[in-house]
Amino acid sequence: MTNSKSSPSSGNGDQGRDNQKRRTRQALIDAAIALRDEGHNPTVAQVAERAMVSRATAYRYFPSTEALISETAADRDMTPLEQIWRPGDDPVKGIGLAANALNKLLIDDEIGLHVMERSFMTVWLENESREAPLRPGRRMSYIEPIVDSLKDVLSPRARKRLKQALSIVMGTEALIAVRDISRASVEESLDAAAWAARALVRQALAEEEEARRKRNTTSSRSSAP
Repeated sequence: MTNSKSSPSSGNGDQGRDNQKRRTRQALIDAAIALRDEGHNPTVAQVAERAMVSRATAYRYFPSTEALISETAADRDMTPLEQIWRPGDDPVKGIGLAANALNKLLIDDEIGLHVMERSFMTVWLENESREAPLRPGRRMSYIEPIVDSLKDVLSPRARKRLKQALSIVMGTEALIAVRDISRASVEESLDAAAWAARALVRQALAEEEEARRKRNTTSSRSSAP
């Protein structure tokens, strides 16, 4: 008997549910942005009504009005990647610029930054199914295109690890750690995060170069008479 958790149909079902959750979250954000653009300071209930979802569903994504408004502001004000980096540009420089753009947007509203993170934690703790709740993933819209531009240089495994590592130094958790734990100033926090992002890309490229050098050396020795 096939285990339903490992069957292809189960995987497709999980992906479908994830896609639906993303669409619901985005519908709520879009509704909140529309209401704010109309001059309102909407509640979660008003946003739910505009998005045509139940209040209970809306509160699963945004436990408070503050969380919704904070995330809406970040979503609306995020600089499009093409204004920061384009394919063919230096990925090391690009990831530093991307990290700075995202982190500056978040840290410019430090209260909102903490409200958003509290919202994420509340959703996780109150999620009775214990499924990992979907985060917005804004940072990945910067990280993935830049890392994937290295597909001719880095293996799929290396690119996956690099994306995961970069997600650690960009976003709410990174800024809260560097501000609240290491007591860095705003300027120091932005500089440290961008430096770390550039260093991670350089390290991934250096490791790939070293691996290529070793392969070439081994190949030369094996082909020698």
